Amino acid sequence: MISNHLNKLRGLHAALDNLQSFVYIKDTESKYIYANKYTLDLFKCAAEDLHLIRDQQLFSPEIVEKLREIDLKVLSGQETREEITINEDSADKKVYLEVKTPLYSETLPNLIIGILGISTDITYQKKLEEKALTLAKTDALTNLINRLELDSVLDLQIEQSKRFAHPLSIIMLDIDHYKKVNDNFGHLVGDQCLVEMASILKNNARVIDTVGRWGGEEFLIICNETDLNGALKLAEKLREAVENNQFKTVNHITGSFGVASFKAEDTIDTLINRADQALYNAKQQGRNRVASL
Repeated sequence: MISNHLNKLRGLHAALDNLQSFVYIKDTESKYIYANKYTLDLFKCAAEDLHLIRDQQLFSPEIVEKLREIDLKVLSGQETREEITINEDSADKKVYLEVKTPLYSETLPNLIIGILGISTDITYQKKLEEKALTLAKTDALTNLINRLELDSVLDLQIEQSKRFAHPLSIIMLDIDHYKKVNDNFGHLVGDQCLVEMASILKNNARVIDTVGRWGGEEFLIICNETDLNGALKLAEKLREAVENNQFKTVNHITGSFGVASFKAEDTIDTLINRADQALYNAKQQGRNRVASL
């Protein structure tokens, strides 16, 4: 019965062979019985070599298992559209969009006799999507996450703190006398200071911390699973690291730190406002210090 479908495809062979997608037909046992030239070139074989072989002879066991899951859905009457990733952790990683549909008997309309599959390489498109997503979340100058992503992370952490009663603290940092750096050395040097500051914070924060650029010369560290005392210790460690760093051109700059811990009644705004007020207090008390509220 499936031969009727193959006969109809013969008139389309030229078109299918020039299609930049992998087109194939499997029987109900998931054996290949047709493949266009693009598919044959991928597997580096002739049509007769591919005939009646299974995925086990072409792919790794984990890919075979995934493909079999999809085939079973199709053989149960579903049309599927799923992404398959090959060589996940290597430089040769490929992502394919697998679109599959059941083939029905012409004489028995409810009888599924095979699977028609079209697989398209979407690796480049996925890379573009990942790059766009990264850019949307990342500060272009420092490569830290940006304020939009900080808001998202903090919102999630607050919800988890409310639900599980886990401690959560934040540290807000502002570079002392940053305007003087720009005025005396120029904005390029000022930008370099921001890049160096980002590196100091990343290198001295803990694995559980989220470090981001809040805006201008301000940075924010989200300290998951950390009470006020722990956040104060971390802030002091960061303050010392900044003070002891030899910055290019500028040589010596300092930072002021404001620390706040989450309270049950807090929102993002109230938590941020307390850290911001603590930072203001640190500035008022002489800068290059840690304050909390």
